[in-house]
Amino acid sequence: MYKESIICCRRDREIRKKIITPGDYTIVPYEDSRCKIRLTDVFCKNADGVCEMEPLSRIFNSPFDGNVIIGDMDAFVDRDVELILQQMCCGELCIAHLTYKNTHGDLMLDITCKIELLDVTEEQLISDWSWARLYESAMHHKERGVQLIKDKRTVDGFRRFSKAYKMLVAMEPVDKDTLDEERAKELIDIRVKLYNNMAHCQLQFDEFGASLELCCRALKYDPENTKALYRRCMAYIGLHMYEEAWEDIQKALAIDPNDKASQLKASELRPHIEKINKDYAKVIKKMFG
Repeated sequence: MYKESIICCRRDREIRKKIITPGDYTIVPYEDSRCKIRLTDVFCKNADGVCEMEPLSRIFNSPFDGNVIIGDMDAFVDRDVELILQQMCCGELCIAHLTYKNTHGDLMLDITCKIELLDVTEEQLISDWSWARLYESAMHHKERGVQLIKDKRTVDGFRRFSKAYKMLVAMEPVDKDTLDEERAKELIDIRVKLYNNMAHCQLQFDEFGASLELCCRALKYDPENTKALYRRCMAYIGLHMYEEAWEDIQKALAIDPNDKASQLKASELRPHIEKINKDYAKVIKKMFG
């Protein structure tokens, strides 16, 4: 029997595996590899005893056909199984142990199972992908991210948007001689949407500085993008930069005067601006009155 190895060890989780039957060490999955796996002897518990499996997991819930594309899972449990698979060899059978705790150290979820890596279809490294494949992958991750946001899975959605952005970056530098103007505009549009979507995710966790930076990047490409102006306004408010927020929301209203969200935000901001102007007037009066 082989020794148990630690795949990941953090305060909130620990992932371990023990090899039962070794595989072909020359074939190991990596990002975007297609794997065929078999799960057996799955056992799930928490501090109270036997419990239901994480409902968002695709790997541990029916129907699961045994196919896994490394890097294409969204549930945290499934992503951790991906980590285990990347430490396995084709043909290997192992015992996997995944433990999750809360910030107080209480056991939240403990999963043990046997994983057999039946087959691995090796893919090209992303650096070798064609322009068309990178574009297709970027759109796939972007669309999946949008759906996750609709499902209120902000963290998972942000991860997908980040992967889509990485695909766009991998496409650079773009050959301007072979790229028509319409496709160039399309790439800029996708980039702006990803910046906006990631800014939205950051705002959900009060990461105002990060959201501000993302909105500024979007506005660099599209200065009249009302979503970016609105979200940058929100970021400025979170940073108590009310004058800058007011300027952005006024720009957004100048572009689309009928936007209800911008109208409401302007109404919320007005008392802050009036107070700032009033305080400024008092200072001027004391200095020169």
